[in-house]
Amino acid sequence: MIATLTALVLGLVPIAPIDDEARALLDRVAGAYRGLDRYADRGERTLSFVFDGVPVEQVEPFRLAFERPSRFAVLSPGARVVSDGDRLLTVVTPSGLFETVAAPGPASVDTMAVSAVGSTLLGDPVGPPVPLILGLLTGEEPDRSIPKGPEAVALEEDREWRGKPVRVLRVPMIGRADWRLFIDPESLLIVGGEAVVPEEAMAEIAPPGVALERVEVTWSAGEIRTGPPAEEESDLFSTEPPAGMAEVGPLLDPEARARKEAETLAADPRVGRPAPQFTVPLLGDDGLGEEIRAVDLEGKVVLVNFWATWCGPCLKELPEVAGLIDSFAGAEAADDLRILCVSIDEAADEPEELAQELLVFLGRNELALRRPPMAEVALDASGAMARAFGVTGIPTSVLIGRDGTIRAVLTGFDPAYRRKIGGQIETLLAAPDAGGDPD
Repeated sequence: MIATLTALVLGLVPIAPIDDEARALLDRVAGAYRGLDRYADRGERTLSFVFDGVPVEQVEPFRLAFERPSRFAVLSPGARVVSDGDRLLTVVTPSGLFETVAAPGPASVDTMAVSAVGSTLLGDPVGPPVPLILGLLTGEEPDRSIPKGPEAVALEEDREWRGKPVRVLRVPMIGRADWRLFIDPESLLIVGGEAVVPEEAMAEIAPPGVALERVEVTWSAGEIRTGPPAEEESDLFSTEPPAGMAEVGPLLDPEARARKEAETLAADPRVGRPAPQFTVPLLGDDGLGEEIRAVDLEGKVVLVNFWATWCGPCLKELPEVAGLIDSFAGAEAADDLRILCVSIDEAADEPEELAQELLVFLGRNELALRRPPMAEVALDASGAMARAFGVTGIPTSVLIGRDGTIRAVLTGFDPAYRRKIGGQIETLLAAPDAGGDPD
């Protein structure tokens, strides 16, 4: 959609035609979900690939439950995000940690994004269509979960899915993969899907230094229940803290909270390591600008924020990043600070075309991310810089000290972004001869 808008602004091409039949089916699907008072599936994501000539298959739970007016639960690999309408619980099982906060509003994709885990799920490069289904259940227009707009939805030939006939819609999701959604022709509910995985997304799935072949990602809703809850689902929306886990939620005492936030930001394994080298082009006033290298930032405190136009949580965080830039602009310490907002959007043809698209996007959303020389927007169309920084989900912010070491990492949208990252920047700026103490 961004490319189309750019072309319209420049007067180059007419708007892309909308597949009316595909849009009509999507609207009928939306109506079916809006008519449900309750929904619970037993979804699973299957990741199949070939590693060193050996076929590998991983099956992980990826389930969604919803009950009007505002209760939902998302179960993903190693984590769950639950809201009972009043409280929002996030549990990270492998770490034995949980967080409980007040639910920021009615159940929605935005509510899910408040949780760092939920935000990361939304930015998963091959995440299943759970955010779209949650949006449909809560009455959101389908376009909100389809960043490229209705003209990008396409109807494909009917087929069989696990022995049953299904309608097929190809939909760009919040992530780098398109999804073929398999729709039951009677209930009009999404019963499964398969990802169309581009090569750059394969690189993000793979562990560092590992090349995967023939990556296939599918999601099955399994049994879908829309009636009264089964006995085993009675506590599905419970936000009671799990026994034996440690709470990492916000603390009431400001000083204690600041210490805890600093510890959390410094807990990432990348903290303390040298920041990687990189060379990326900058966004100029009218298009593609000059290149910037890691060596150009030596001796500065550097904030690198990875984002993309298709990432829902990024769109919530970018105004916070712009506010952070504004708060430091004109300050005496601004000479020692550099903020690099790195777009990982792919270039369809030429980098110059992507630069034009980003200028339109930033202008349309009134995002003042460029305040040269302190704040710049960079283009990482190949994803090489993101991979070098070990980015596995977006948005991700990496804070680098004057000594070139990584001092803090924050993945996922955080409503307190400006306070947390801003406080860390102030700490690093106050330590002129070193990277500062990450604690």
